[in-house]
Order: sequence, then C-alpha cells, then structure tokens
Amino acid sequence: MATMRGALAFSLALEVIAGCGDNLAGPPDAAPPSGSLSLVGHTDLMARGMNSAMAIVGNHAYIGSRTDGVTHANAGILVVDISDPSAPAVVGAIGEPVADLRGVSTRELRGIPSKNQLVVLSFPCADIHGCLGPAAEVGNIRVFDLSTPTAPTLLGTFFFGNLFRSLPGHEFFLWQDPGDPNRVLLHLSTPIGPPAYQVLDISDPANMTIAYAWDPIDDGGLAEVRTSDTLLHSVAVTRDGTMGLFSSEGAGFYLVDTSDIAAGVTPGEISLLTPSDNRVDYSPPAFAGLHSATMIPGRDLAVITDEIYPAPIFEGCPWGWARIVSVADPTAPQVVSEFRHEKNDPAVCAGGRGPEFVTYTAHNTTNTESLSLITWHSAGLQVLDTTDPTNPTRLAEFLPEPVDGIATEDPTLGGEPILMWSYPIIKDGLIYVIDIRNGLYVLRYSGTYENEIARRAFLEGNSNL
Repeated sequence: MATMRGALAFSLALEVIAGCGDNLAGPPDAAPPSGSLSLVGHTDLMARGMNSAMAIVGNHAYIGSRTDGVTHANAGILVVDISDPSAPAVVGAIGEPVADLRGVSTRELRGIPSKNQLVVLSFPCADIHGCLGPAAEVGNIRVFDLSTPTAPTLLGTFFFGNLFRSLPGHEFFLWQDPGDPNRVLLHLSTPIGPPAYQVLDISDPANMTIAYAWDPIDDGGLAEVRTSDTLLHSVAVTRDGTMGLFSSEGAGFYLVDTSDIAAGVTPGEISLLTPSDNRVDYSPPAFAGLHSATMIPGRDLAVITDEIYPAPIFEGCPWGWARIVSVADPTAPQVVSEFRHEKNDPAVCAGGRGPEFVTYTAHNTTNTESLSLITWHSAGLQVLDTTDPTNPTRLAEFLPEPVDGIATEDPTLGGEPILMWSYPIIKDGLIYVIDIRNGLYVLRYSGTYENEIARRAFLEGNSNL
C-alpha cells in the first residue's frame, strides 16, 4: 500500500477557528439538542464539475478547480456574486496566464477580507484528478487584489523551486497577526519534503518570502522513517500563533511550538510539544489517512478527520471518520471520542473494500463552540453536537440533489453523485459549502446553538480570516 500511497502523494487532498463570545451550550435542563439544514441558494458552477476550495470576500465567492485547463471547459477560478444568497450567480473567472492551465490545479483558496485579497495555491496535478501533463508551471502561491471583485488583479507570485526540484504546497493555513493585521503568514504543508513545513510571509504580496522552514522528522526528531505513509498533510496554528497542529497521514497528530514564528523571531526555534511516543497515532492497525485538525474555539479540544480514498485507488470502505482530541496537555493529546457515519460501519463493506470509486469519508471541518460542520464526501454535510466531547451526536445533515449533465465527473471519487469537499464557510448567519460535482450550496442551520452560526464575527484560518 505504501507504493500506491506514494503514487497519490503528489496530488492528494488545518484549520484553527477562533471564535468570539461565550459558550452558548444552554442550561442543563434545556430541551434535547436538535437541528436542521435548509437550502437557501445554489449554483451548479456552470455544471463543470471538479470544483475545489472556496474563499469568500465581501459579496463574492471564488472557487478553484481540482482539475486542469486546456482539455476541461471553465477550469479557471470562478467568481460568484453572492449578494443575494438565494440566487448565487457566476459573474466572472480568473483564467490564463495564472489559472486554467495545462496540468495545474487551483486547489486551495483563502480570503483576507480586511486586506481585500485572495490567496490561491496552485500545483501540478495527476491523472487521478483527470489532469494532463506536462504541467505548465510548478507549484506556487498567488495573491490577488479584489478592488474590482469580478476582475481580480495579480499582486504577486511565489514559485516553489523549479520543475526538477519543486516542493509544492498541499494545504495552507493563513494567520493574521492579532497585534498587526497587516502581517499575514501562510503556514504550508509541503508533504514530499524535506522540509515538510514552510511558513511564507505574504504581508507584501509583491515580495513574498519563506520566513521559516522545518521538518518534523529531520529537524523535530519525529520517530518515523520518511515514506509515502508519513506525509505531513495539513498544518494549522492557534489564534495567537504559538502552537501548531500537525496532521501526518501515517505518523499521527501532534502539537508543535510555533511561538517564535508568532513573535517574528529569526531564525527562530521550532520544536515538538508532543514527544514522538505520545502522538495520536492509530496507524497501524487502522488505515493511514489522517487528514486535518481543527480547534474547537474556547475549548482545549480539536476535531481530527481521516480521509480514505476508495477502492481500487486506496483502502476504501469503511473509509475515514472524525475523532475529538483533548489538547489540554500538548505533551500528551488524547482521543476522547469518535463519530462514524453509518456508512463507516465495516458491516457495509460487503466483505471487502466496498464499492469502487465511492467514498464516504470525513474531510474538512469548521467548528463553533458547540457545533462541528464536516464535509463528508458522499455523505454530504454533517453537523455534530460536540458539547459533550465524549459523545458527539449528529444534529443535521444535508444531501444535495445531484445535478444532471456535469461536464467532468471525478475519475477517482465519482462513484456516487454527491461529493461534499470544502471547508464550510460561515458568513452572515449562513453556511457556504462546495460539492466537487454539484457546485456551491448556501444553507441555513436552524436549531440548538443556531446563535453560534448567526453571530456576525467569525474567524478561521483554513477557509477565511
């Protein structure tokens, strides 16, 4: 399996959320928690398929592509007017020479509303995403000015190496210094490393620089041999920037001291807070698929998810699910519970790895103090009550009606016509979420803890600052 994972390493798909306000769990004698999700608006994004991450700045959403240009129609970054959430509409696109390129996916997007900027991570993609090579460019970070929302202006590009020595980023987390909002750092996982972790200073998009580089194995002493099963998949930092949450596919979840980075100390010292032997590491015997971790605001808890690709590409059924981890003691994080969707029951696997090209796996999480919103691939959007961290329960789920006539079906995950994938973004009391296949959905959550969704202020580094 290490060989197969190595083939995926280059192109496989953390967020810390900082909220405001008190914990709104309610009195002990309150009615049992309940909730529902209702559809407010939808656009199929030109029925193109293969949608990737989304960023929202002001009244516009920006959605990248998991596949490449040249052979796929409308594979640029789509601009969507969401001023009327009940009728989101595509009003523009970012294309060549910075997007819609051969062999390159605009995979991860984040917004910086206070600076009116869009940040895009692009990298060469492979045939599992329907991409054709050779890649037109190496992995890179681009920052755009959104003064004209429908026609973003490029402010700067940072390229990772060259076609012969490139460390393309895989996922990134934006951190805006609470003491200096103009200072923005981009915490990046570069899985094939070393180094597997890099921090870019993007405060001045015209002069982006690598401010820090560190490898958890070579520099941190993580007791692992570097293989395709120990890739650093995702990173995030706490709101004050002093602690990093690291998710390595087969090497587990652990915490890292990033206080020198937050303070701007150069060269700075980065070190493991979690000793290697104390990692949250359940692989083996479980499949190696740790995807990401997201803090629950105001609580010493993180939600971690496992992403398991389907057969015959990967291990398949029962795919991956979510766990809640206590980080009260960073030297010894502890799993306190897990939540499995019904499809994650091994009994549904039909004696094997389940249906081919189908995946009911947890993916990206956005948390409030009491709720976890998790995109769960073909299980849609799941909303969990985490007030009792030892017993998370589902309050609501949303399964979209599949769109007819999609231009490009996902060649790896397209065995079912629902593929909820992106980090949910909460804006003005509504939830915005991307389905790889079916487009952008705007949802309203009603029920227990709905005031946590409805509040105006909401900060998170993996989808929007």
